[in-house]
Amino acid sequence: MFRDVFFPLSLLLGLCAGCVKTEPPVNPFREPVVYPVGKSPSHIVATDFNQDGVMDLAVANTESNSISILFGKNDASFPDIITIEAGKSPRWLITGDFNEDKRTDLAVIQNGEDGLQVFINQAGRFFFKGTRVKTERSPYAAVSGDFNRDQHLDLAIVSRFDQLLILLGDGKGRFARGMKGDPGAIPTGIITGHFNEDAFIDLAVANNGVPSSDVVLFTGNGDGTFVKGDRYRNGMNPLGLITEDFNQDQRADILSVNGLNDSLSLFLSNKNGTFTQAPDFGAEGGPVSVVAHDWNKDGRLDIVVANTRSNNISYLVGKKGDDFGFEHPPLNISTGMAPFFIVKEDFNLDGRMDIAVVNNNEESIAILIGK
Repeated sequence: MFRDVFFPLSLLLGLCAGCVKTEPPVNPFREPVVYPVGKSPSHIVATDFNQDGVMDLAVANTESNSISILFGKNDASFPDIITIEAGKSPRWLITGDFNEDKRTDLAVIQNGEDGLQVFINQAGRFFFKGTRVKTERSPYAAVSGDFNRDQHLDLAIVSRFDQLLILLGDGKGRFARGMKGDPGAIPTGIITGHFNEDAFIDLAVANNGVPSSDVVLFTGNGDGTFVKGDRYRNGMNPLGLITEDFNQDQRADILSVNGLNDSLSLFLSNKNGTFTQAPDFGAEGGPVSVVAHDWNKDGRLDIVVANTRSNNISYLVGKKGDDFGFEHPPLNISTGMAPFFIVKEDFNLDGRMDIAVVNNNEESIAILIGK
């Protein structure tokens, strides 16, 4: 079922104009601290690889064909960096205990080799190459979850040549090819969630190809297969998705980042597993990635958006009262050239949420500590 709720850009701008404030919000972050990584970093994940209670970072360096591992200290510094060769054009990273030895492993999507390579964690600092799985052509993004309820982590991968592939894990670090599906034209983002509120994991996929520019739901059956469901039209060139309870009704909503017309689309969950689209709202130039958290501690979710063309990130505060959405104008913060992906974690263990941003044109990441 196609739900055509696209808002033209002129209407989008008009809606945003009505919510403009005179001043941006107060900056919730300290000055960015920059660390070097490989060439053209495209994705970043945070986890505790060495089990010291402090978050570490892994960065996929697409043009360097490598992964940078940055081991964190409890003062939010990352002085110890190692590099792993990762195959041709590593594009996306997934973490999880794939061989169930109580250490967090790493898997990388190899966009230039049409594959997924698993790296098994050895004592927190060393990783050896495990299983490699052939994927569909030009894999782009992935998520993990126990899709068939066998207590082992599985993977779902979207490829830019219109494919969704499920890989079923065996708990020993190996994966078998499972269901294939057609999510739409040029999928670039995927998330998991319980969108129809049953016990099974569902998927949502962002498609940025013509004529798609939509979000497609896949309802999980609990056996590792999914049923393609509703499509929701959003802004042009959707690149990333997150799921949070934005309107505080105890249901998972979806936020889409639309890179071409510089907007974000918010889809609010209904009780029956469908979504209602709120009015789109504007962003800076080239939004690619977004994270959500209540940084100003007012009980409403705020967001931070990475804007590749604007060379900044935007902090937008959630609206108060019965109205939901985000206040304008945002606070724009420079982090480096072409910020491309954001991850949130409490890096210095002070109870405040911090963020890390990859700068795609600068071979660096920026750490911003919450005040």
